[in-house]
Amino acid sequence: MFPNEEHIYDFAFTQASIGMALISFDGFLIKINTALCDLLGTHMEELTSPSRIPQEAQFLIHHIVQHGIPLQTKVLEKLLLEQYYNHPLGYRLSLGISISIIRDHHNLPLYYFAQFENKTMIRQMETQFHFTKTNLHEKEDSFQQLLERLPLAVLITDHGVIQYVNPSGLQLLQAECVDELIGMSTNSIVDVSNHDRLSERRKKYYSHKSVGSVIYLIHCLNGQQKYVEGFSIPITLNGKRAILGVFKDISAQTIEGERLMQSEKLSTAGQLAAGIAHEIRNPLTAINGFMKLLRSTEHKKEHYFSIIESELKRIEFIVNELLVLSKPQAVHHSKPMNLILIIEQVITFMSGQASMRNIEILPSFTEQSIWINGEANQLKQVFINLLKNAIEAMNQGGTIHIYVFTCNNEVRVNVQDEGCGMTEEQIKALGQPFFTTKETGTGLGFMITHNIIHNHGGAISIVSEPEQGTTFTVTIPTIIEPEETIK
Repeated sequence: MFPNEEHIYDFAFTQASIGMALISFDGFLIKINTALCDLLGTHMEELTSPSRIPQEAQFLIHHIVQHGIPLQTKVLEKLLLEQYYNHPLGYRLSLGISISIIRDHHNLPLYYFAQFENKTMIRQMETQFHFTKTNLHEKEDSFQQLLERLPLAVLITDHGVIQYVNPSGLQLLQAECVDELIGMSTNSIVDVSNHDRLSERRKKYYSHKSVGSVIYLIHCLNGQQKYVEGFSIPITLNGKRAILGVFKDISAQTIEGERLMQSEKLSTAGQLAAGIAHEIRNPLTAINGFMKLLRSTEHKKEHYFSIIESELKRIEFIVNELLVLSKPQAVHHSKPMNLILIIEQVITFMSGQASMRNIEILPSFTEQSIWINGEANQLKQVFINLLKNAIEAMNQGGTIHIYVFTCNNEVRVNVQDEGCGMTEEQIKALGQPFFTTKETGTGLGFMITHNIIHNHGGAISIVSEPEQGTTFTVTIPTIIEPEETIK
């Protein structure tokens, strides 16, 4: 992360007026700001320590992790939740939670980004509005006074035409007087990109269907754009059915969230750029040094040429792997195929290399055919990479076991070696650009493997212990065997 990026990122996160947290997919708080601690009534040390985190906060994080799963597969871009939280001081909060995914420059999910907002007052107002609605005819004067004093913007519309605006609404829309807004269509205020949402909600209201809260991009009378969040309820105005909407300006927190996500992307890009520069600088330095030696001597040194050629090939290898990684792997021609045949072909291909190092590859299949949708060459690349890693990890020979079985509409392939294994820290770092446990590796092979499996709707996991070997588990969704065999 470059200094300016780190400063912007930390400032946006720590100075935010709303609660923010980065949460791992397995439920650990990676980073939180003080606004979240204040909101939840806890200390930073309690939330960041798994053994000290309060049970109520732990339940809240678990709720976020469980509901955020669709975000990882891009089924949703953002998820809005509302969850009750029992504050340590004895009162109950209604928390609005916005969940999105922080992704790296390859668009792979890293962790959840959650924003927390106290919506207790809005919900209390909503409850009060629902109660007041039933007695509206008897208490119109009191209701009018309530609307006038509300700190939130209130608009009453009839089929999208504004009939009433309270003082807070005038301030939100930058209007000088009520006459500027009365009779205006909400279509001219709400941005055209949100018109479909506006129209759909309007139909539901007049069909007596309930709807939840909503976020709109609006245009104020002075040309300023704002993001607003609110809810609407049907009421009776002058004997006619109308809609009352209560809205709050959320522009500041929306901008803060977008700035934070952009900082994360810049940070990831900066780390990758630094890694590429470091990896290519080393062979370039060696080439430059040997070129100077060649110029300073009258005799040709074949050994120098060999080293220069070797370093140039390493640069070419790094660039080729980066090119493979940058290709849109999601764009491939999937077709039904028998995964068992793919794995058998890879084992045949890799057996010669394994034998040269006194290694035996032993497959174990529970079925003769397991059908999936996939691209054969990409899947072969996955299992070649896994077997190659296993072979290179076993300097003393041994056995590589491959177990293939189905479970819950998925096929699982375990590649188990008897090699040097990895520490927990190495496993966590695996997949980062240019992290490798090999002397001549680039760390990009696992990223390529992970991308291919991800684009096949699958997942890959690792279990390893130092000196005890490593097991890679690939999981891919299965399909029903097609009527006609596709060769």
